[in-house]
Amino acid sequence: MTEENKSDGKDQTDPYAHDPFFKRIFDGQWNACIGRQGHEENYIDGYIEAAIELADAIFEKQLVGKRDTLVLPILYNARHAIELALKFATEHLIEASLIKDDGRKLSHNIKAYWDHLHNSAIGDEKLSQTIAALKPYIDSLSQIDSDGQELRYHRNRDDDPSLADHAVANLRLIRASLRELEKLISTLKYRTVDFIDERAAGSYTNRCSRTDLLAIARILPRHDLWNTDIFDQQKAVVKERYGLSNKQFSIALDRIQENREMRSALGMTSDLLHLTDDDIISVIEQWRRLHPVRDHDEDDLGLDYFDTSRFEAMKESAAVRKDVVTAIEARLSNEALAELEAMFYLERDRIFAEYHESMIARVLREHAATNDTKAEIMHLMEKTNFLQCMGGAAARLGRLSLAERLTAM
Repeated sequence: MTEENKSDGKDQTDPYAHDPFFKRIFDGQWNACIGRQGHEENYIDGYIEAAIELADAIFEKQLVGKRDTLVLPILYNARHAIELALKFATEHLIEASLIKDDGRKLSHNIKAYWDHLHNSAIGDEKLSQTIAALKPYIDSLSQIDSDGQELRYHRNRDDDPSLADHAVANLRLIRASLRELEKLISTLKYRTVDFIDERAAGSYTNRCSRTDLLAIARILPRHDLWNTDIFDQQKAVVKERYGLSNKQFSIALDRIQENREMRSALGMTSDLLHLTDDDIISVIEQWRRLHPVRDHDEDDLGLDYFDTSRFEAMKESAAVRKDVVTAIEARLSNEALAELEAMFYLERDRIFAEYHESMIARVLREHAATNDTKAEIMHLMEKTNFLQCMGGAAARLGRLSLAERLTAM
């Protein structure tokens, strides 16, 4: 074995050395990730992208002579993309126990998959609307090709001519429809994943997802107006939009009022666990010492590296940093510092407010392991977006007056 075939003691001989498609080529630019390096979503994206690229190529390259041949793979790729997207949503929702498994074996019947999703009455407005919007595409392609055969073969399983009831297909119409279909497939894919993730937070009803409940909270008037006609008017809007009975609406209201972020949308406040509003204001004041508001100067040429006075400024900055850390350490308990950090990452990473308490517990464990309070404080004080994130977190966690105070800082 030569040195070229050795790497960490393993034989690197190419098992596909004579394969016309999978021979190993060391080409970082044009090597595509497939198989164990690929993803399920690549199949969905690939087929709809291929259909659009082929349709675009016909017009961009004026491939008039290839219209009759390319239209078939274009339509087949579109159909297969739909099939894969429907299977993706169905299988993931079944795995998450959000729809029932009807026991159907894998098939190519896109109408059957669509019917299953549509009839499952998924409790999410966006997902339900997306599934409904796919119906024209399902009806069209399942009508001409019920099992994925007629767009691939000249004759079907019954030995009849494929597409016998169709004579022409307009490529301009097909291309425009493919672009709309691509948006729907993308929405179905991503909303399925997000819907499943949301369920883990626990804020939902059997008719409304977390996203729906938050939207309802924003539609309804402030909580202090619930005894007015405005509430009754908006209640009717919500019931109509989401198809809710009075009982289902009441259940939705209960869930909304149990959730920090949704309560906040209603103008209702919630307490933090370990921090007071004044604690956070004090920390921001210290943070401002390191990140003062700067006026934009169009004549400023930037840092002068030959200015020796900047070394004095660095010494002064180090002293200020030390004072800032000391002041915050003296004010905040370990629990309060953990909540401060949890609030920053809750907003920065757009984590659901339901996880606020568990995030504090996790940060406390991390701080106990590192046992370096000063470093943890400095880690936060170095964040240039600290004020922005604290303001957003305060609003989402129900500290509305604090959020307004932070906006002015």
